[in-house]
Order: sequence, then C-alpha cells, then structure tokens
Amino acid sequence: MAKVSGVSKKILAKKDMNFFAEFTANAAKAARMLGYGVAAGVLVVFIVLAFIVAFFIRNTLIKQDIKNLEAVLASPDYASLEEQYQKLNDKLNEMTNYSFALTQMRKSVDQVDPAPTDLPEVLAKCIPSDSFIQEYSITNSQLEFSGYTFTYYSPVEMVYLLNQKNVFTARPTISTERANEIEASEKLDPVTKKVTADIINNYYKFEVSGVLVSNVHISFIRYEDVEGSTKTLGGITTETVKAGESYTVEIPSTYTYAGVNYTLTKIYVDDVILEDSSFTDVKNTGNFTDIARKNSEIKLFYAPAQG
Repeated sequence: MAKVSGVSKKILAKKDMNFFAEFTANAAKAARMLGYGVAAGVLVVFIVLAFIVAFFIRNTLIKQDIKNLEAVLASPDYASLEEQYQKLNDKLNEMTNYSFALTQMRKSVDQVDPAPTDLPEVLAKCIPSDSFIQEYSITNSQLEFSGYTFTYYSPVEMVYLLNQKNVFTARPTISTERANEIEASEKLDPVTKKVTADIINNYYKFEVSGVLVSNVHISFIRYEDVEGSTKTLGGITTETVKAGESYTVEIPSTYTYAGVNYTLTKIYVDDVILEDSSFTDVKNTGNFTDIARKNSEIKLFYAPAQG
C-alpha cells in the first residue's frame, strides 16, 4: 500500500512540472506577440507623424510660392497686364469688324458676274445663212436678240448651236411669227426702205430670250453662339460654282479664333436652320453638300468649347 502512494506522488510531481513548463512557454509567446504589437504601433505612429511633417512642409512651400507669385504679379511689369489685355481685345474686335466689312464689300463685288466678252462673236457664228439679227442685248445674266429669217425653224437651229457652245443655262424662250412682205423688206433694207418684188413671199420675225450660263456664289459667315453676342469669328468667305452644279465645302466641327476653341452648334442656310439629321451629317463628315441654285448665305454658329 505504501508503494502505490509513492508512485502517485511521482506522477503528480511530473504533471506539475509539465504544467509549469507549458505555462512558461505560453507566457513567453504572449510576451513576444505583445512586443510585436508594440513595435507595429510605434511604426504606425511614426508613419503618421512622417506624413504630418511632410504635409506641413509642403503646405509651407505652397504658401511661400503663393507669396512669391503675388509679389511678382504686384510688380510694375504685371500691374498693367489686365489693362493691356482689354486694349488688345478691343483692338481685335475692331480689326474683326473691319475685316468683316471689307469681306462684305468683296462679297457684293463677287456676286456681280460680267457678261462674257466673246459672246457677240459666238452669236455671230451661230446665225444661219437665211437669217439676220436686227438687235441684241446682253446683261450679266440675260441674252435677248431679235431678227428676221426666211425659214420658220432657223431660230430653233440658232438656239441649238448656241446651246452647243454652253451659252444658256436652260432652254430659252423662242417666239417666231410671220411678217408680211412690206414689213420684212423694210427691215431687210433699212437704208432705202424700198419694197422690191421677191419670189420669196414668206418672212418670219423671231425673238429669243434666255438666261446665260452663270456662276452662283455661296457665302459663309461664322458667328459666336453666345446669348446676346453678335460677334463674328473672322470675315466672310465666298465659294463660286456654276449654276445648277453640285458643290461640297468643308465645315469643321471645331474652330479656333483668337486663341479660343469653339464647337459647331447650328447652321442656317438663307436664314433657315438646318434640320437635325442634316446637321449631324455635317458634324460627322465635316462636309456640306448642296446644289447651286442661287446666291446663298450660310451662317455657321460656334459656341466656346467647355473646359
């Protein structure tokens, strides 16, 4: 019985030793973890303090730069910059208005096309042998002539020959009527005014009137699209094309004038706004296409670009 008690005491002592060893190991591990936590906390505090110091230094430098810039702007060299800017801006507006006035006068001159100087010679070569022209009139867009012929279809032949030489824009008006022998003789010989016997009894008086092949002038004007503003962005540009022909002109969707960037916002053709679908096509392609029917004025409106 005493032997059994001795064994139990040894076992209990051994268990106590194992407990204290495990407790000591756990305590050492906890101490290490606490040390790591303290070190991490110190590192975080150091980083925060470093950022605070950096921001403080940066803020101080920025304030110093601002003071230096204010000192520079307050110097005599910069004191009058705003006044100079206003003077230059006024000068630019004055020059723009002057340029616009000049180009407007140029537009008026360009839209007056003189009649071709070689037209009388062309007309003379197209007169049939049995006809003569009594009088003719040529303006910048109209040709009118009248005369007499022995053949009813000679005026039609004459107009055909003129059309072969691209004289008329469209089919001219032809008027042919029979004249009596006395009237025709008086016209044929205005000097003697003698009525002579003639085996040809039929004479015809004809009149022809037609529009000459002419140019059509397309004018372009750029405006600033700002409420209450009537500012033009440069002068008037004019394109000259043949009447009835298709023409294509470049219209950029962005435009820069006097250092300011603008964006195309709308287009007016002879004071009629271009519909949305056509306007979108112009913005996407950068081109405007139409038929030259008459002198036209195209207004392009540009708004200052944002940002």
